[in-house]
Amino acid sequence: MTKKELNELRKAVANYMYSEGCDCCRDTPKHEIDTKRLAELLGVPMYEDGSGYDFFQFREERAA
Repeated sequence: MTKKELNELRKAVANYMYSEGCDCCRDTPKHEIDTKRLAELLGVPMYEDGSGYDFFQFREERAA
């Protein structure tokens, strides 16, 4: 996979996770496992405080 392809994949996943919905509408334990797996595969770093993975940095900017 090229760096450009990886960046596009990261952006797509970040966009999906950003728009996914609230905690009451998902399987939270599974979501956390899947999030960790995606982050590991895509090389997404954890937040400095260890509270999760910083997918946000890869999100596409959108006009309000």
